Amino acid sequence: MPISTQISLIPETDVTLRPTMGHHAHAAFLSILKESNPEVAEAVHAHAAQKPFTVSPLIAKMEKRGNLCHVRAGTECKLRFTFLDDELFQHFGKAFLTLTMPPIRLGEAVFQVRQMVSQATEERSWGKSETYAELAESAKTDTRMSFRFYSPTAFRMMTPRGQKTRNDTCVDLVRCYQSWVNKWNAFAPIEFDKTEILAFVTEYGQVTSVNTDSRKLNFGKHIEMGWVGTCACVFYPEDSLDTEMLRTVNCLAAFAFYCGTGYKTTMGMGQTRRI
Repeated sequence: MPISTQISLIPETDVTLRPTMGHHAHAAFLSILKESNPEVAEAVHAHAAQKPFTVSPLIAKMEKRGNLCHVRAGTECKLRFTFLDDELFQHFGKAFLTLTMPPIRLGEAVFQVRQMVSQATEERSWGKSETYAELAESAKTDTRMSFRFYSPTAFRMMTPRGQKTRNDTCVDLVRCYQSWVNKWNAFAPIEFDKTEILAFVTEYGQVTSVNTDSRKLNFGKHIEMGWVGTCACVFYPEDSLDTEMLRTVNCLAAFAFYCGTGYKTTMGMGQTRRI
């Protein structure tokens, strides 16, 4: 089942971080998983077209000092991890239930792990879980939807001559749905018809408003570009819409909370929520 969980981290000393910590958060995720099951950690780290997890950037109250961020000792920080596979979450959770967690590193910064939360504690909580069946069965037939992209989001595209890829930082509704249905079909027990969904979104879906800003992410050896902010869309005309297809696009819109959107979702990019 799709699961969203947060872990609470506390720096015991003042720490200075780069603004982009997604690749370090990715390493921290694998480090925690390795404590429970090294073989699973290695398998997850190995190349795969669709990864069964996402990672957020570090969430904390930070003071910016030039190009770096300063976090005071004792400040509660959070990392959000989502799981698209039950078994992976069980291995990850075992590290908290049966093991004494060692400190984890984000770059040069050291944090103590305090707790893990995987249940909703408030209306807008990031801790949540639903089965794939529950997502499908509870899907509405809304024709209007809005989304917030909390961390820089981008799609990969080929350059005009097809020699290399680069980031596409424009909101594209069809590519959002392509990203979501690819993840769904990789891990859900019931597969959706990708061609049919994308044809439906292309014909009936339209972005009605966009309020986004560009963001650069420094991954150490390279820079990634993406957008953060909100967008809204509508499916119309209502009297021409197939009800089951409308439920499917609503289901995938809810699933975006767990699977993220676009490129490098396992390194902090593409954190998405329907609002």
